[in-house]
Amino acid sequence: MERRKLTKADIDKVRHIEGFPIAKDEDIIALSDAPYYTACPNPFIEEFIRENGTPYDEATDDYHREPFAADVSEGKNDPIYNAHSYHTKVPHKAIMRYILHYTKPGDIVFDGFCGTGMTL
Repeated sequence: MERRKLTKADIDKVRHIEGFPIAKDEDIIALSDAPYYTACPNPFIEEFIRENGTPYDEATDDYHREPFAADVSEGKNDPIYNAHSYHTKVPHKAIMRYILHYTKPGDIVFDGFCGTGMTL
């Protein structure tokens, strides 16, 4: 997807979503880097998934993973973990183990909350 300007028409598509920010449209547009980041629910998610995702087909999909059952205790003294503070931050090494278990190389990982940047 190429960068684009977030418009008021784009914002109107997601304005009804619970949690939509109380802000002027101009401010939401100024804070956004569409289509990759928007300061409101992202109206481009469906397009992104259509371009980059793989449709699920129950008849042909062979994805199967056993539940992840392992200790994921990780220390908080890693330089990456200590790069910045965030109140709900989780060590990236713990997240990494889930990603490695449930995905294969080339998969897209959707981190809908994107709070700490640790999944990235």
